[in-house]
Amino acid sequence: MRSIIRELVAEYRRIFSDPGAVLILVGALVLYAFFYPIPYRAQVLKEVPIVVVDQDQSDLSRRLVRMVDAHDLTRVVAQAAGMAEAEAAVRAGSAGGVVVIPAEFERRLRRGEQAFVMAYTDASYFLIYRQALTGILEATGTLSAGVEVRRLMAEGMPADRAMKARDPLPLLMRPLFNPAEGYDAYVVPAVLVLILQQTLLVGLGLVRGTARERNVAARGSVFPQASSPPAGTDPSAIASLVGKTAAYYTLYLAHALFYFGIVYRLYGFPERADALTLFRFATPFLLSVIFLGLALRALFRTREMALQVLLFTSLPALFLSGFAWPVEALPRWLATFAKALPSTSAIPGFLRLTQMGATLQDVRVEWLMLWSLCGVYFAAAWAAEWMDKRAGT
Repeated sequence: MRSIIRELVAEYRRIFSDPGAVLILVGALVLYAFFYPIPYRAQVLKEVPIVVVDQDQSDLSRRLVRMVDAHDLTRVVAQAAGMAEAEAAVRAGSAGGVVVIPAEFERRLRRGEQAFVMAYTDASYFLIYRQALTGILEATGTLSAGVEVRRLMAEGMPADRAMKARDPLPLLMRPLFNPAEGYDAYVVPAVLVLILQQTLLVGLGLVRGTARERNVAARGSVFPQASSPPAGTDPSAIASLVGKTAAYYTLYLAHALFYFGIVYRLYGFPERADALTLFRFATPFLLSVIFLGLALRALFRTREMALQVLLFTSLPALFLSGFAWPVEALPRWLATFAKALPSTSAIPGFLRLTQMGATLQDVRVEWLMLWSLCGVYFAAAWAAEWMDKRAGT
């Protein structure tokens, strides 16, 4: 126990004596927590610029233009003389969509015939595409419903019956778990989990790289090896591993409590899990990441290698988690490989706990997977620590 405590204290000294490690393991998490969600605070994209090509120039077509402009998702910024001018505006980025109202639009409606409105939206940006198309569809649908109701009333049907006849089976939509349907509550909670994993892995690599560089310098008599323990106090591999694990676990448990207890409430993210459930799920996640980092950092000879290798893995880890891209759409071998990353099980587990109010039993598959990774990576970390002890590094 003394060796474990001694190693825990020594690892904290290594962390806080290295400015780069402090920046990654402490500063980066605080900075990410407050600055990463800022671009998404608007939650929903609104007032997508729309260009209108009105070839009818009738009262009804002008009413439709006003309705598209009045919708909270779209805003009419210009009326083009032709389709070529409208396409040029979209290509230039000044508009996200085009509405074309054909000639004889009002005449066809008044004769009871079917009329068409063409909508072209920029599908290279999915958010713009979705919002622009939704706004245009709802505006044209409202106009269509009004025309149909007036036609039924002209045939002698009462207003309430006419409205029911126009929409006999109304659809009531209620979005679950993200009532605002905002991008903020969708993307940020998942990325926060990935931030915990990636900063921990990079920080472990930095601390290890610094220790190696100091050992090399000490052996070359450049300056004394400050981190070498006194004779007779060098802990065993298992005691050293447990002490280092305890240091990073306590540090990142505080970070996890800060994220789920403060950052979630600060930005209004759904938080439907109790503290004990989050603690029980976070424990195997943090331990598996720590053991993975302790095993991987044996490969890093310099501190720069940790940054170069591990920063590159952040974006692939996000996509492999099944959050930004469905797991079912991944090749089978890639989906299998993704299970080796703690974030692949942690992200859906945390999202279901915090946003859907799931219980630990509901996420038992992810929870058990994280504990399995703990066992595998513990063995790898122990082997790496034992080899370091034998090599004297």
